[in-house]
Amino acid sequence: MRDRLDTEWVSGPQFKIRPPVRGLGALERPRLESALSAAADSHRLTLVAAPAGYGKSTFLGDWVRKCDLPCAWLSLDRFDTQPARLFHGVVGAIQSAASKLPLPGTDALLALDPGLAHDRAASYDLLLGALEHLTEPIVLVIDDVHLAGPGLANGIVGVLAASAPPSLRLVLSGRGHTSIQLERFRYGEGLGELRAAELAFTREEVAQFACALGQDQTFDAGSLWKMTAGWPVAVHASLVSLAQARNVPLATPGSVPTHVPLADYVAEEILDQIEPSLAEFILRATTSDWLGRQLAVELEGRPHGGVLLEECLRNGLFIEEHEYREGESMFRWHSLFAAQCRRILQRRDPLLAERLHRVAARYYQDVDVVECVAQALQGRAPRQAVISLGAHWLEFLLGNDVQTLERLCLDLPAPWGEDPEILMIRSVCRALSGDGTAAAELTDRALSRTFALDAIRRRRLDSYRALYEPVPADGRLDLPTETDDSRSTTDISGDGRSSSFSTGLFLLAQAEFRLHRTGELATALLQATGATGNPEQLEAVETCAQAELALAHAVAGDLVSADELATAALERGEALGWNSRQRMAPAWLARGIACYWNDDLQAARTCLTKAQRLGSELFPTGPLSAIYRVLVDCADGDLARLADSSAALESFHGRGRYAVSWNALDTIAMAKIAEARGDRDGALRTVQPLGAGGHGALADTLLAELLRREGDTAASQRCAESLADRRGSSYIDTCLSLTEAIMAHGTGDAAAAHERIEHAVLRAEPETVLRPFVERREELADLLVEHAVWGTAHESFIAALMAREAQGETRLRAQSYWNLTEREREVLSYMRSIMTAAEIAEALYISVNTVKTHERSIYRKLGAVSRRDALKTATKRGIV
Repeated sequence: MRDRLDTEWVSGPQFKIRPPVRGLGALERPRLESALSAAADSHRLTLVAAPAGYGKSTFLGDWVRKCDLPCAWLSLDRFDTQPARLFHGVVGAIQSAASKLPLPGTDALLALDPGLAHDRAASYDLLLGALEHLTEPIVLVIDDVHLAGPGLANGIVGVLAASAPPSLRLVLSGRGHTSIQLERFRYGEGLGELRAAELAFTREEVAQFACALGQDQTFDAGSLWKMTAGWPVAVHASLVSLAQARNVPLATPGSVPTHVPLADYVAEEILDQIEPSLAEFILRATTSDWLGRQLAVELEGRPHGGVLLEECLRNGLFIEEHEYREGESMFRWHSLFAAQCRRILQRRDPLLAERLHRVAARYYQDVDVVECVAQALQGRAPRQAVISLGAHWLEFLLGNDVQTLERLCLDLPAPWGEDPEILMIRSVCRALSGDGTAAAELTDRALSRTFALDAIRRRRLDSYRALYEPVPADGRLDLPTETDDSRSTTDISGDGRSSSFSTGLFLLAQAEFRLHRTGELATALLQATGATGNPEQLEAVETCAQAELALAHAVAGDLVSADELATAALERGEALGWNSRQRMAPAWLARGIACYWNDDLQAARTCLTKAQRLGSELFPTGPLSAIYRVLVDCADGDLARLADSSAALESFHGRGRYAVSWNALDTIAMAKIAEARGDRDGALRTVQPLGAGGHGALADTLLAELLRREGDTAASQRCAESLADRRGSSYIDTCLSLTEAIMAHGTGDAAAAHERIEHAVLRAEPETVLRPFVERREELADLLVEHAVWGTAHESFIAALMAREAQGETRLRAQSYWNLTEREREVLSYMRSIMTAAEIAEALYISVNTVKTHERSIYRKLGAVSRRDALKTATKRGIV
């Protein structure tokens, strides 16, 4: 036998050159098969790369069996690190495929000796030469290329990737980075790629797979999809565990399991397949779902933790890199994978797991309050959580709602939940939620226990105590001043207030208007913030306050002030070098909101995109930017852009909420997306769970119009009535008034309709709120003309609206329309109102004589002798 192995080759195992058999219940994935076919048709080399459990082999096997081209298959194993064995496998796979489907030019290929000669280069040249004789393409699929190790690039696979003729299409599949250099393909002849994002199950595929495994229509496929992020093996494990537990009653029919039994799979199929040192690092580094290089070093306990983190990223080990701020990177583990790793470490070394949670808590103490609290509680270090909350609860309100902050306090175990600072934080939460009685009771309890605080924490509590007081019932704000003599003189500004106090006002103001209240208190606080200190000490705070004040004005409907303040803040930010910093995101968002309501959609999109990019997913401006981006794209009707903005909106699911009305705004945005795509029934179904009001002002305003447009006028009316005392914003009041006007017109109540239109233009004109009129242009076209005749104190504004509508009209017009000049069409649009020639001239910034000249030209071209005749003819011919 030894002599036989030395002198001739034996055929390899047949299972290595055959695609794997489909498992029972495996999901067919035509979406991926089509994508791979397109990639293989367009590129000589295609890479399929994803971690374990993404169904690469199953989907590739299905594709090979259905492919129109002859396909060769080769599965690699850990022994294929030997060049001779790998060459033998490649040649054997290609010959096997060529022999089953004889093609012209295969003779040289079939006659090739699969044994690797002593001169490797000569053997490689013989294979390349044989492939050049092929007259039709053949596809070679090599699965599990990661098992070939670092020598893959210098062996036959690397040679084929670099030099094979176009007749050979190469598809490489593996778990991460391959040693073959791919950059020249990406930027040269091209590279087909399918990665984890494409291989993950979609929501629809999860539902389809659940149905195939016996779940009924009540199953919540969306929740399972979000929990697993579409990781196929996790979806399968969850569904199998549900099937095994059918005899155990679930709290909710169709619910998904809270625990996915994947720890053993992760240990055997992922961790045991990589270097032990890297596997140990992963178990340590997955202590937190999010981490940076510094935390990686601290969790690893050695300086090369950052290098190992990069190696995980390079090898596709369930981790993604995200830009955080100013070029700094944050890394995020796949949450379900990280949870399994934590479970494995807890089983193997519970004391180490606890210690690593404490390390993470210390790291996040001044960075992320939520993560610090979670890590501290898992590490049995509640004092760490209390310290972080006491020092940073005010900053925490920047990006989170009161309910989240209160829940963090309530999660603390006894006796830490009775800490004076924690009680005071809960008091603030109750006060901001409108529960003054509970707030007062908690404050009394906190003050009675201040003896438990050290000197530093007591001074901190006393310095902010005045800010904790609930807002008086009359709404008047009596801003306090600090008189604490113990403060450092370096912390005192020129007018006697400290920078920390000014910062406290600033942060409280942000928290206030982000709770979607009236905005009056927020504005007062921010204005007081901007007035404190001198430029040298407080310019950063003042610039931030100006940006936030711009957003506060935009939310409150003062669009002119919002734009002015945002422009000023951006100019100051540019002087400070802040153009690419998160703190400028509120100013960009303010400008985006103003541009949207002014119906400048292109400018709105630019500003909102900037705000969302700067704000990022970790900052609170992101969700509201995403909402307005959807509104802009729905208004624009660009379905390609709408797909992008809806995906951006979807990305905020499961993350920090934008105050109390986020869920309602999110639901309404999804309904508007459905409406923009022509699914009106779907839009109505989406908003029906919201009822008829009781949400934030913007949410209820959009909801009222959507309900009216979809035919549910009764619910629309109730929704509008629920906003009776929340119509302070110019665009809120304008939107609602127009919705009410159209409903009144539909019932024949002309007086009410005109009263509502007059009120709408009264509120819209000072802030140039145009979007509500444009959105309802078809229903308002005739009604605005009637209103101009009915009588209005805002003739210029209404005439401008009618002119704008006429210029934006896209229906086909009579040829005579095109005989009018652009200025004549503009003058004709104003002639629909009862404005005099002098008033039209003033509105258009031209002379009265010029207006009269245009009128005479219009009469001549339309064959009219008066304004009435001209308008009558223009209407008949479709000009207006």
